[in-house]
Amino acid sequence: MCRFLGKARFCRAAVAAALAAAALAGCGREEIREGTVVLTYATFSLDFEMEEWIGQWNQSQDDYRIEILEYEDSDVGRARLNNEIVSGKAPDLFDLLDLNVSSFIQKELLEDLNPYLDAEGTISREDLLLSVLQTYEENGCLYGIMPQFRLEILAGKKALVGDASDWTVEKLAELIENLAPGEVLVEGLAPMGMLRAVLAADMGDFVDWEEGVCFFDGEKFHKLLTTANAVETIYMEEKEWEAGLKEGKVLLSRLYVTELAEYVESVKAFGEGEISLLGFPSASGGRAVLTARMPVGISRMSENKDGAWEFVRSLLGEEFQKKHVNFCLPVRLDLLREEFEKVMTQNPYGDDPAAKTWEPAEKEEIDALYNGLCQMKYSGIFDETVWNIVSEEAEAYFEGQRSAEEVMDVIQSRASLYVSEHYR
Repeated sequence: MCRFLGKARFCRAAVAAALAAAALAGCGREEIREGTVVLTYATFSLDFEMEEWIGQWNQSQDDYRIEILEYEDSDVGRARLNNEIVSGKAPDLFDLLDLNVSSFIQKELLEDLNPYLDAEGTISREDLLLSVLQTYEENGCLYGIMPQFRLEILAGKKALVGDASDWTVEKLAELIENLAPGEVLVEGLAPMGMLRAVLAADMGDFVDWEEGVCFFDGEKFHKLLTTANAVETIYMEEKEWEAGLKEGKVLLSRLYVTELAEYVESVKAFGEGEISLLGFPSASGGRAVLTARMPVGISRMSENKDGAWEFVRSLLGEEFQKKHVNFCLPVRLDLLREEFEKVMTQNPYGDDPAAKTWEPAEKEEIDALYNGLCQMKYSGIFDETVWNIVSEEAEAYFEGQRSAEEVMDVIQSRASLYVSEHYR
């Protein structure tokens, strides 16, 4: 049983794939053909699958070629990219993963992809998981597309924890307050981990990015701080944890949804009863912490937007989605449904010892995930600098050194200064 879905397997496979990709390091850097338009792709951390795909895409193209621009993931590297943008040397494509997307949107540096998607002849919105696609939407515009993704959620028996629609901080506090002797809220989650997950799921509850103002000094954040502080960090032996889930003595399980087989295995750990995929609490109900893999945006300053879209579109194509979506879920609905069918009929473990204990997924288990994917709200903007401010100050409260009110005042002051300078 893997409590944190797919993490260990993803790491082992990532190392192996990275070594394989290293052999292809020069695949996207062949000599430029005469008349070929060069598109630039800016990244702070080049994904090995993306590097491999760019090499393949370059070889398949007569009109375009992508040149990878790697920037140091540091203040120096980010300053270099900003200077090039200001000087009119902006790249055509951005890797959005480590980019401050909201700031780029505010500065009108990203192209709205909706017109391109609406005009697309080979793939339409109905072919994609729209709830996930909307992660990069703001004010009716679509600023990025991710071909694959992973989720982090809290899940529990519906009879004990309710459902995602009313999964608020107040509901979480109620569960904590009503824990009976011997009951555990969730295994292995500390107050700081809960605080980060809630803010990762929806930092927008406390920051108005468009106006450049913060709300860390109000009752809502006070409730979040005190509730997170009430989360007791408990570690359990695997057998004890499994028994606790089945008996309803462990109310919640923290799941990383990467591979369907492991998702099903983790859901079965609850035993009988309908399962709620809650996400993490927010003012508007449960939100999943979504990790996009290989998200891409097009620069508004690009002189070759059509060519840039050709590349973005390729990430949604069947070839890429079948061969390069690994240890993640695909954004294409047809391929997602294929994976659902496989996990209900085919043993995914082969000669692995886990094959002996494998149980096929039940339709109800797959329906729960599909409905969750379609209906759950996903994490929006997460600013690492704001989080660093919150975590630095909240630690003193969690350790009993300062009051909640004291740290809230400092967080509000520091975060407001930063947000007003970078977003307004």
